[in-house]
Amino acid sequence: MNGIKTIDWQAWIANISLIILFREAALWIMTQLHFPELGNLTGLLALLLVLSIWRKFRPISLRLIDSNNKIMRESAFAFLPVCAGSLITLVHMGKEIPLFLVVLVVSTLIPLWVYAKMAKRWL
Repeated sequence: MNGIKTIDWQAWIANISLIILFREAALWIMTQLHFPELGNLTGLLALLLVLSIWRKFRPISLRLIDSNNKIMRESAFAFLPVCAGSLITLVHMGKEIPLFLVVLVVSTLIPLWVYAKMAKRWL
């Protein structure tokens, strides 16, 4: 099997299980606090915090990192329908487009950029 890439199913299942576990636990906690819309963000930050603490004492498995990279690359296609819907909305907005773009940059791109910098530095 030289040259043939195989899927590391144990790493994929572990990675997806971690993501689901943290997301669902955070969603449940935030629902109890009457802020269910913050569940995804709280789960993401909790996972980042746990992985950062874990990295202080032990290295993160290369298998887990590799499967995470593949998941991130493949999940980008899930956003294509959202992009098409956004484009249709932009066409109908007219003069409100500049304000919409400012809100989009402030609420989406800046937090993602900060998260990427934090992940790159601490993980």
